[in-house]
Amino acid sequence: MSETNSINVKEGTFAEAILNTYGPLNTVEKFKEKYADKSFKILLNPKDGQYAALIAVDKGVLTVEGIENQNKKSLEQNKLGWDGFMQTTLALFDEIGKGNLSQSDIVKKVVARKIKMKNIKMVAKLSEMSALLED
Repeated sequence: MSETNSINVKEGTFAEAILNTYGPLNTVEKFKEKYADKSFKILLNPKDGQYAALIAVDKGVLTVEGIENQNKKSLEQNKLGWDGFMQTTLALFDEIGKGNLSQSDIVKKVVARKIKMKNIKMVAKLSEMSALLED
């Protein structure tokens, strides 16, 4: 785990899993080119986990910060400055991460309030970034 692209990421936490998933983007040239002039933050919060993951992309560099989620005030948008937000259970994050849920499955879960999202367009950037990892 590289110290340069992680902040407060503890071993065995959700934030570490996110870092392991998206961290390799820092070595992908297509990612660096596509996001060279972009800056945004996406907060992923597993409501049944101890740590949320704040993914920050700043001029082609991705960092992941682990944030304790016991106090909901520590996750507020005005405190962390996130642009997109997704909250659900660890199990559902796992299903989404493995690609087991289609976009329509995810939409159904949002409507059923199993997944909470704010600024869906921003959260959709995660699948764009995942596609760059697969190339």
